[in-house]
Amino acid sequence: MPNYVPYMILTIISILILVLIIVHKRQFGVTVLFLCFSGMVYIAELFVMIIGNSYNYFPKVLSVPYYDNVLGAIVSNLFVIPILGVVAAMYKLRFRWLVLFAVMLVVIEWLFEWFDIYQTNWWRKEYTFICTLFFFLLAKFWIRALQLGTKWSRFLSLWMQGWSGVATVMFIMSVATIRHYEFGFFENVYRDDILVSAIMGILKSLIFVIAIILFKKFRWRLLAPILVFGIDLPLYYVGILVIEIPFWIYTMIYLVLATLLLGWNQYAYSFICKIAR
Repeated sequence: MPNYVPYMILTIISILILVLIIVHKRQFGVTVLFLCFSGMVYIAELFVMIIGNSYNYFPKVLSVPYYDNVLGAIVSNLFVIPILGVVAAMYKLRFRWLVLFAVMLVVIEWLFEWFDIYQTNWWRKEYTFICTLFFFLLAKFWIRALQLGTKWSRFLSLWMQGWSGVATVMFIMSVATIRHYEFGFFENVYRDDILVSAIMGILKSLIFVIAIILFKKFRWRLLAPILVFGIDLPLYYVGILVIEIPFWIYTMIYLVLATLLLGWNQYAYSFICKIAR
C-alpha cells in the first residue's frame, strides 16, 4: 500500500465531516471556525515539529523530504484535529467524547507508526493524548467566548484563521518552487524555509487583521496586500527571500493571492461578529 493512502483516507473523512457540519448547521461560515482552530494547531506545531523536531511524517508525495514531512503534518494540523475541534465546539460534546477523540488520535498515531509512515523523535503518545484533549476543551471554551462577543476572542480568531490561510498559501508557493527563504537557522534549507515562512506568515496575517479592524472602507483595506508584499522586499534585496521565477510574475501572483486572502478575511470577520448571541 502506498504511504499516501492512509493520509488521503484521513483527509477525505475529515473533509466529509466538515461538509456534513456545514450542511447540518446551514452555515458555510463554520469553515472560518475550522480555519481558526487550524491556525491554533499550526502555532503549536511551529514549536513542536518545526523547532522541536519532535516527529516525522512520510506520505512520500513530494520529492523534497522535509516538504513531504510538512505535507503529512498538514493532514493532522489542517484537517483531522481542527475538524474534531469543530465537532466538539459546535455540538457541545461532553467530556467523555473528548476523551474518546483523544484516544482515537493516539490509536491513529500508533497505526501510522505500525505502517512505518510516521516516526517519533522525542514525542510520546501520552503527549498526543494530553495535548489533543486540552485542544478539544479549548475549542469548546473558544466558541463560548465568541458567542459572548468578547473582543479578544474575535481578534485572535480572525488572526488564527488568517494565519492558517496564509501559511497554507506560503507552503504551496514553496512546493511550487515559486520562492523560498534562506536565513540559516537550520542546516536543512527546506526546514529553514518553513520556519521563516511560519514567522512571516504570522506577521502577514496580523497585517490583514489590523487593516480589517481599523478600516471600514475596502479601498483602505487594500493597503494590506501592498504592505504584506512590502515587508518581503527587504528580505529579497538582502538575499533571504529567493524568488525563482521572474520578479514581475511573482509580484502579480503575490498581489492576486494577497487580495483574495483579504477578501476571505473580510468574510471571516463578518461571520465571527455574527456568532455573538
